[in-house]
Amino acid sequence: MKPNATTLQSWNKLAQAYHDKFSEMDLYDPTYDHFCDAIENDTARVLELGCGPGNVTKYILNKKPNYSILATDTAPTMIELGKINVPKAQFQLLDVRDMVDLNQTFDAILAGFVVPYLNSEETKQFIADSVQLLNDNGILYFSCIEKDISYSDSQTSSDGKITMEVNYHDSASLIQSLEENQFKIVSLFRIDYPKPNGASDIHLIIIAQKKN
Repeated sequence: MKPNATTLQSWNKLAQAYHDKFSEMDLYDPTYDHFCDAIENDTARVLELGCGPGNVTKYILNKKPNYSILATDTAPTMIELGKINVPKAQFQLLDVRDMVDLNQTFDAILAGFVVPYLNSEETKQFIADSVQLLNDNGILYFSCIEKDISYSDSQTSSDGKITMEVNYHDSASLIQSLEENQFKIVSLFRIDYPKPNGASDIHLIIIAQKKN
């Protein structure tokens, strides 16, 4: 199921707020460090999915300036901000569900916060598509909100103006899908992410390697 016009419009509206909120956040930086350390090629070609305004793209290129990054997103406003923030990277409009249409291969794929907007079947397809686009020993990084899928629901922005469907995922199903697609787990992180209402979510980050 592709994102509808309302969802895309929402992401376009959120682009600047998303940039302002996450541009200085360092909560996930250690996981990006592990991602880079797992990549064997110092001049790696990296596909970033759901790049947003380029905050993660910028961090990766600051750490590994010889990487070549194709950063993609579904929202045109996110892409335009990314081009401004990270002129060294290449940016392109792309839905994660169409990633195989790139007809390219990469040393690594980074999907910082895409899976929460994919349902279970779409996530399985994302993993299967990733193995097709990765070179031997290629690295896959993705994150999600760890909770039983029955809790998946709509979430509203802090100003109450924008609502989006958010999907939760359990680690056992994800690991099973990775193993079925010839991935081995390199690292697994759980980060306690505070919410405005005082509660918190567990953000699960998985780094996996494609087997030869």
